[in-house]
Amino acid sequence: MAQDMTAQAVGAPTIRPQATATLRAYRADWTHFAAWCADHGIRPIPATAGDVAAYLESLHTYAPATIRRRLAAIGKMHRFNNLPWKVGEPVIRAALHAALEAAAPQVISPPEILTVAQLRAMVERCDDSARGRRDRCLLIFGFAGALRRSELVGLMVEDVRLTPGGVVMRIRDGAAPDPAAVAAAPVGEEVTMPQRPDDLTLCPAHAFAAWQKVAHRQTGPLFRPISKGGRAGGRALTPFAVTRILQRRAALADLDAGYAARLSAHALRAGYIADALSRGIDVEEVRHHTRHRDPRAMLAYVRASLP
Repeated sequence: MAQDMTAQAVGAPTIRPQATATLRAYRADWTHFAAWCADHGIRPIPATAGDVAAYLESLHTYAPATIRRRLAAIGKMHRFNNLPWKVGEPVIRAALHAALEAAAPQVISPPEILTVAQLRAMVERCDDSARGRRDRCLLIFGFAGALRRSELVGLMVEDVRLTPGGVVMRIRDGAAPDPAAVAAAPVGEEVTMPQRPDDLTLCPAHAFAAWQKVAHRQTGPLFRPISKGGRAGGRALTPFAVTRILQRRAALADLDAGYAARLSAHALRAGYIADALSRGIDVEEVRHHTRHRDPRAMLAYVRASLP
């Protein structure tokens, strides 16, 4: 029973219904803790006070709000699985205080932006293995589609279609959709990524076709985990996995180590905006592509593009 409960918690957190954004945050926080445990050979649930304290100490580079939320996610996972949890343990409180003290003075840096040259360097290092094809497609889709992290992991195979003009994607709101509901509720905004026959390295249609040759799926999540044996799984990637893929590919492309460590999925979206504005594309056209509902959200990018 304990093993079954652990497997359930690691794979699909049992969390009571809450606001969609809150639920996504807790899932991402639990995934981060579970990945840290896997890296250290530690069982994530039930977690010992010492292990939780060590994890908190590793979070000193994060914002205080993030540290507190991740601790809360660990607690929720234990309580919802009827496992003992004492956040007041002295070792946990001491580690939390130390992590918050270290994080408080730090100045939050502006989000990194991925340039076309950097994207090309990362894509060129993706080989023709299943993992390489998936990562190439994910990077190109994220950049050319100006996709948010939630939109990347929420893409379904049936949301993507090839046309003479390029790749058309249906972008759904909220978290990754239930596969059973896709056919019944074909809703969402459509985004078109033009084909680039003169530049197959960064061509969305070419990347999608190459990934589909090894993905062997006509329905379900487009971007899925790859096993050690090179087989694509059935579940969608987690939002945290997108960040890890991006950082790993940046490191493999020999980009600056500090820069690579700071990358997030937003760098792809921001990179598209910066590139489009630098090429003189009209702000309203860019906003339509990025699906920014508030025009004011584009002001920072416009200012950054000015000479």
